[in-house]
Amino acid sequence: MNTHTPVTLVTGGTQGMGLTTARHLAQDGHQVIICGRRADAGVEAETALTGEGLDVRFLQCDVAEDGAAEALVAQIVADHGRLDAAFNNAGITVPVAPLAQSDPAVWRQAIDVNLTGVYYCLRAQIRAMRETGGGAIVNNSSLAGVTAVPGQPAYVASKFGVIGLSQAAAIENARDPEIRINVVAPGPISGGMNTEEALAKDPERTKQKLRVTAMRRLGRPEDVSQIVAWLLSSQAAYVTGAVFPIDGGASAGKF
Repeated sequence: MNTHTPVTLVTGGTQGMGLTTARHLAQDGHQVIICGRRADAGVEAETALTGEGLDVRFLQCDVAEDGAAEALVAQIVADHGRLDAAFNNAGITVPVAPLAQSDPAVWRQAIDVNLTGVYYCLRAQIRAMRETGGGAIVNNSSLAGVTAVPGQPAYVASKFGVIGLSQAAAIENARDPEIRINVVAPGPISGGMNTEEALAKDPERTKQKLRVTAMRRLGRPEDVSQIVAWLLSSQAAYVTGAVFPIDGGASAGKF
């Protein structure tokens, strides 16, 4: 990336890993644009971060909607003259059910948001970055995109798809200009569905989540944001098409 202040988009940036990463990047000197579907959550996040003295702006966007990501990126370029970096974090979880009993509507929703939404974002971001000399993109997959889990066929397929899509885009855009595209694959992370209150209500499910990690503990949103920030920085200038599990050893093997 260039020496100017990076203009950076974080989708799904109003809560959880997205919000933590937006804060981290803004603290590192990025001009950050966060987006999400809910205007109330976006305004609340923007107010909180700007109240910390950070350069963060919210734009409402549903990335699964055809044309929405393109309009979002066009607005960013119109306002800032460029887009240098992006963390495509927007995604959803879906109800647990084996494939034979699964709901096709749930399948479509998971693919639309988790995979097609990333496709729309990548397409618009790459086009913008090609006009201004390159950039860096990180897409959020999951431990379930690295190793399959039962009862979540739609989620697993969508997250495996993010990795394949990202690697295809990485080799297509590795030069002239360089647009680096990488993936993070978080395991169980605190916050979101894993709040202390939620974990306390379901001790058995909590044990299952901890049992899949070699470290026997949840990760923190900061564990993800630190890797994302590094991948978007010039320190990772020779890294593209890579997948970074952030899972306490869960994907390393059985134990």
